[in-house]
Amino acid sequence: MKCFNIKNQRGSGMLLAFFTMMLLFTFGIMFLSAGSSSLMASKRDVLRARALACAEAGVDKGIQMLMAPGPDGQPGSYRTYHPSSNPDNHNGDTWYHNSIVPNEDFYVCVRNGTGINAGKVVITSKGVVTDSGATCTRTVKVVVRFAKENVNVWNNVIFGGVGQSGKSINGNVVMRGSIHLLGDGEDYTDVDGDGHWDDAEPYTDLNHNGRYDLGEPYIVVDGDGHRDAQAPFVDVNGNGTRDPALTVTDMAEEISGTANVGNNYDGMPSDLRALLPALPQVTWNGRTVDSLSAKLRVKHGKVNISGSATVGDPDVSGSTTKQTMDGTYVSDGFGGNKGTSSVYSDNGCSNGYDLGDGIVDMPVIDNGSVTVDGTIYSTYLNYLSQNALVYNGDLNINNGTAMTISGPKGSISIDSSGNMTISGIVYVTGDISFGPGKSRIIYQGNGTLVTPNSTDVHCDLVPKTNFPHNDTLGLICGDKINLATGSGDAHLTMAIAMYAQHKIVCAKQSDIAGTIVASYYEMSNVPRIYQVPDLATHLPPGMPGAAPIWIGTISIQSWQEVANP
Repeated sequence: MKCFNIKNQRGSGMLLAFFTMMLLFTFGIMFLSAGSSSLMASKRDVLRARALACAEAGVDKGIQMLMAPGPDGQPGSYRTYHPSSNPDNHNGDTWYHNSIVPNEDFYVCVRNGTGINAGKVVITSKGVVTDSGATCTRTVKVVVRFAKENVNVWNNVIFGGVGQSGKSINGNVVMRGSIHLLGDGEDYTDVDGDGHWDDAEPYTDLNHNGRYDLGEPYIVVDGDGHRDAQAPFVDVNGNGTRDPALTVTDMAEEISGTANVGNNYDGMPSDLRALLPALPQVTWNGRTVDSLSAKLRVKHGKVNISGSATVGDPDVSGSTTKQTMDGTYVSDGFGGNKGTSSVYSDNGCSNGYDLGDGIVDMPVIDNGSVTVDGTIYSTYLNYLSQNALVYNGDLNINNGTAMTISGPKGSISIDSSGNMTISGIVYVTGDISFGPGKSRIIYQGNGTLVTPNSTDVHCDLVPKTNFPHNDTLGLICGDKINLATGSGDAHLTMAIAMYAQHKIVCAKQSDIAGTIVASYYEMSNVPRIYQVPDLATHLPPGMPGAAPIWIGTISIQSWQEVANP
């Protein structure tokens, strides 16, 4: 039998308990230390995240300032002071500073890129956050490419306003350059405040006085419970009825057969091209090419493409001209038996109209007051008439018939050989015509002919030297311009800026360099029209809508976090 000595084991339980408590205490200290470290790391992570968010906010601010009009009034010119030739040396920089909230700041440097970033803009932004005595700074560098574009009506080959009969362009035409078709509805006065235009609802004229009298029976067309008279509207296109905006079922433009939209001067006759500046050059797919930087913009209405017609052309390796369009922006899409399969554009074919309402409108010359240099004129035509040589009656300008009209605000003369000189603005109260058919008038100088009525062109109109740097001719008509519509008229060659508030009609397969602006177009025999990019900044005097409308676009080329400067 074994005997246990109880006395010898006395105190062992206490020792075990002590070691257990020490172990628990040690683990507790370890967990507390780990928790404290995690808390501090978490705090640092939060500070770093907040600092990065501040730096990103600084980049956004830099982009915002780039997009806003700069010191020269145009977007893209904003820069901060960066004295060093080294883009990463910020000693002496004048940073743009802003506090988002107390203790959260950013500092922004916006400078021109150098080296591989030449031609780009570099935005460096520091985000600084302070919290409970701890400060964190993080810096990002973003390289962006800025592009600006003048979208006024004259920076196109064709600009179309309200359209007519559900179209902006009726007939096929070859267009080389940017096209901008609005298809907007004509403005009206909502007399009864029902949110839509009211036409004159039919009634029975019981007393035969030619107007509606209270009590006479009528038909409520719009279901509003009362008879509506015709609401006043601005008849921009002059067809006597109010035209609503084109819809997705309306054709803003229909091209087929040999018609197309292009981004170069392919097909232009050499004698016409010799009178124009060289096309701008851009880098495309690793090669230097001639380009019109052409874009197709259609706000309302569909573009139908059929047969062999195209918008842009497939890129041809090794070509010295750019075939694809720079962009298409068509809200109601493409139709026809080819549709999107015949659209060749750098941005695809699914982009809607990109300018929104009110940025670019059709300039109207016979309605609405204008203010020029502080003077208010009842209409733009009124402004032109008061700042021009005024000629009363019709003006016939013919090769073979010498003529001179001159005054302090404008002049025009032509000799018997068809050499014409023009300067300033000449306002004609009647119609204007150029002729005879199958002849040529060679003009020099910079001037504009204006009529509230119409102009007929039966002969060539070409500059003596270079259009538009040396010689420019403008036509402004309140009604319409007819090109080669006379009996016996032939193919025309022209370099000109043309505006007709109502419409422009072209009846022959003519070659026209410049820009045409109108509410509506009627084209026959597939004329060819070529944009001259320099025209928008070298317009003849008095052209409506001449002021530039600048928009900017930003594309981010690279983003990286860098060491704090």
